[in-house]
Amino acid sequence: MIGGRILIVEDERDICKYIQRHLMMEEDLNVEIRFAHDRDTAMEAVEEEKFDLIISDLWIPDSSGTLDKEGGLKVVDRAMELPDPPEVIIITGHGSSRSVLETVARIGVFDYVVKPIDYANLVNTIRRALEKRESLSTPKTSEGVKFREYEIIGATPQMIEVMKAIGRFARSDETVLIQGESGTGKELAARAIHEHSARKDKPFVPVNVNAIVPELMEAELFGIGKRVATGVDARPGFFMQAQGGTLFLDEIGELSLDIQPKLLRAIDFKEIQRVGGSTVKVNVRIIAATNRDLREAMKKGEFRKDLYYRLSGATIHIPPLRERREDIPLLADYFLRKHSHVFGKDHIRGFSEDVMELFAGYHWPGNVRELENAVKYAISTCNGRTITIQDLPRDLVEEMKIIKPEKDSLEEILEIDDLKKARERFERIYILRKLRENSWNISLTAKKLGITRQQLHKKIEKLGLRRGRDEDGQIRSFRKNQP
Repeated sequence: MIGGRILIVEDERDICKYIQRHLMMEEDLNVEIRFAHDRDTAMEAVEEEKFDLIISDLWIPDSSGTLDKEGGLKVVDRAMELPDPPEVIIITGHGSSRSVLETVARIGVFDYVVKPIDYANLVNTIRRALEKRESLSTPKTSEGVKFREYEIIGATPQMIEVMKAIGRFARSDETVLIQGESGTGKELAARAIHEHSARKDKPFVPVNVNAIVPELMEAELFGIGKRVATGVDARPGFFMQAQGGTLFLDEIGELSLDIQPKLLRAIDFKEIQRVGGSTVKVNVRIIAATNRDLREAMKKGEFRKDLYYRLSGATIHIPPLRERREDIPLLADYFLRKHSHVFGKDHIRGFSEDVMELFAGYHWPGNVRELENAVKYAISTCNGRTITIQDLPRDLVEEMKIIKPEKDSLEEILEIDDLKKARERFERIYILRKLRENSWNISLTAKKLGITRQQLHKKIEKLGLRRGRDEDGQIRSFRKNQP
């Protein structure tokens, strides 16, 4: 049973009656309602009584009957100044961008409803507001819990093996290569190795190789020994910044061929050659990571064999999230507890069953990072105690909703007698799936398919594929009357 005291600030008495009538029909609601049909009466009520929820129109008259277009805002402003401010729902027939921003952003109301009122929806909103109020009044189980910024979460056999490998390599000082798709947590693994090693009190310096212009890579890695002809002042590079600690080289597969032998020398001889300067001894442990197949890159002449074999002596492979689906509920719950306090949403207790069902069935091309971002977005939009599908990013829900039909479509292909039609149908499903897995990155998808970008563009155009659309080219919508 959910209860609370509600103040309804509305000059239209019929609306007040309708709200009251609908609330009285809800068996799980035990509420006490007071009405204020003008601004001044509402102000007095707020001053004299304690309410759990205020439902107010924006445009309300004062006690003399003169309309005040900011009357509702004034009542809400005063309520928000109280030591224990109530939740607020705004109802108005005069919606505007200014009024929405004023009430939702500046004042921070629970929700904003525009007339004509959908009373069933309003009752659900009231229920969620009272649930939030009730949750905030109970002790916070997460109060005082400290979350480390970098932590590896997982209980599947694959992740247990990853953690065991991290523990083994942390005890040594050897070079480590971490392999895995983007977003799987390669940097987390590197930080874990560093934090459990003898170098934990020294710097951990992360470097994204792909984010540095190739022409500047040598200077950035090894530093500049003296003022050179270009006018650049002497400065240390990443190796010197990581002295005594760990240098994490992410996307190592993108390192240019002319820099690779210099990195190999730094690893083998523990010394670097600064640009325009002398050779310097360094005491740095290297941990590298890549989402590329370095063996394939090596065969193509894009990565040196000697550097590959030097890096791959100690290797950790982090599986993609779709291969450890049992960890999804654990990760989602961890991210909820980690970020809900930051967003001031300690009242959120968990996820609805349909959300977890969607999470479990989705292929997560962005892996753990994509899941964390989805949970953070849901926390920011959720006002109730449970995260529902409506709280998730809409484009993500659309992607999740159209994964299942593909499986059925493969069965349909087997029923097609015409080989040409079956081939085209399969190509449509296959390419669309690969595009989704790579977040519609055309270059990466073309590379994995073994075709050029131009060829992929032609196939996308020929098959009528569009981001956010299903195989038939129809945009998926999710209205209440949708079958």
